[in-house]
Amino acid sequence: MSPHTNMWVEFGKSFGMLFAVLAFFLIALYLVRRFSGRFGNKGSMALIKILSVHHLSPKEKLVLVAVQEESILIGISPAGISSLARFDKLPEPLPASEPVETAKGFQNLLKKSLMKGNDGQKMPVGSNSSDSGKGERS
Repeated sequence: MSPHTNMWVEFGKSFGMLFAVLAFFLIALYLVRRFSGRFGNKGSMALIKILSVHHLSPKEKLVLVAVQEESILIGISPAGISSLARFDKLPEPLPASEPVETAKGFQNLLKKSLMKGNDGQKMPVGSNSSDSGKGERS
C-alpha cells in the first residue's frame, strides 16, 4: 500500500467514527424526548386534560381544557393566553367529521378563488385532460 492510500483509509476511519458518535447522540436525543414525560408521574392522576385544540392561524389557537370537573376554553396567541369561557360540566364528545367533507369544501374554495383570479378568463375546472386546450369546459 502506498502512503497516499493509507491517508484515505485513516480519513475513512475518522469519518466513520464521527458518523457513529453523531448517530448515537441523535438516537439518544430522540429517546429522551420520546420517553421524558412517561416516567415522571407514575402514581399521580392527571388533573389537567386537553380535550380539543382548534388552530385559527399558525400562531393562534383555541384550546378546550378540563381541570377537575370544569371545562375552560383558552385562547392562545403571540400576545398571551386568555381564558375565554368556563363550563360547569365536561362536553359530550362529538363524532369526528369526515375528511371527505373538508376536502370538498377546500375544492370548492379553490375553484372559487381560481375563477375569481382569472379576471374573466375561463379555465378548465375538472380533471378531464381531453379538453383539446380550448380553456372552456364542455
